[in-house]
Amino acid sequence: MKKSLLSVLLLVICLSCKEENPAPSKADLLTGKVWKWAAGSISPAYDIFGIGVLVGDDYFTRVPECWRDDRWTFSTAKKFTHDEGASRCNIGDPQIYIQGTWAFEPGENSIRITKDGSGEFVWTVNELTSTSLVVAETFKENGKTYTINYSFGH
Repeated sequence: MKKSLLSVLLLVICLSCKEENPAPSKADLLTGKVWKWAAGSISPAYDIFGIGVLVGDDYFTRVPECWRDDRWTFSTAKKFTHDEGASRCNIGDPQIYIQGTWAFEPGENSIRITKDGSGEFVWTVNELTSTSLVVAETFKENGKTYTINYSFGH
């Protein structure tokens, strides 16, 4: 009886000792899968296309369909690519639209993206989960500050 009680007790102890998987790091979440653009907005309204038409809240639905399937890939080697996706706006354009390097800023609340040969920008990370990346990018033009919000999924 004592032996079976001891066996049951050991079994209960073993079953209650679950091995917890550590939460993935922000770098793991960012580099785990390819990100696809899902939504975007600009505030205040801005002439994003350079044609004299101000675009604001729902920037994503106003861009050409060939922009909406673009993919962003962040590698563990700190490289990134912005890929044209399945449809290109101009068949003569390269498949890789932008490439360069990325790095988290201290605190991992923003990502500095350096484009090969053409400058850099910073995304403030508002959300980063295994299924969602929500960022904001600000820029100034003619003394006015604009914020572009991007949402990505898989």
